[in-house]
Amino acid sequence: MFAFLLICSLLIPLSMLVLGYRWQNHPPKNRYGVSGYRTTMSRLNDETWRYAHKYWGRMNFILGFILSVLSVVILLLVKDHPHFETISLDLVFFQLAVMVLTIIPTEIALHRHFTNEGRRK
Repeated sequence: MFAFLLICSLLIPLSMLVLGYRWQNHPPKNRYGVSGYRTTMSRLNDETWRYAHKYWGRMNFILGFILSVLSVVILLLVKDHPHFETISLDLVFFQLAVMVLTIIPTEIALHRHFTNEGRRK
């Protein structure tokens, strides 16, 4: 059970690592496709698209690494705890919250560097 919950708890951080590494230098080609950091501001033009992915990718790569290490350490520390399953589920929800909250600094950076029409400030 420990191995299964460890793997499940690492799915979000590892996807953050992989997508962060990939998208910071190679964002998805199609701004209007189904994948990518897809917000109104990021899809204004190719320059905002690339900037958003570079910023978001770098941040997610770092956070994915930190969350991976933190998750393994926490799960090793509580593996014999009677509420281990609940703790691992709470950890997954925390990881999800971190991943979703990366939108805020990325959007702030986009608005700091680009006008609402997508021109560089």
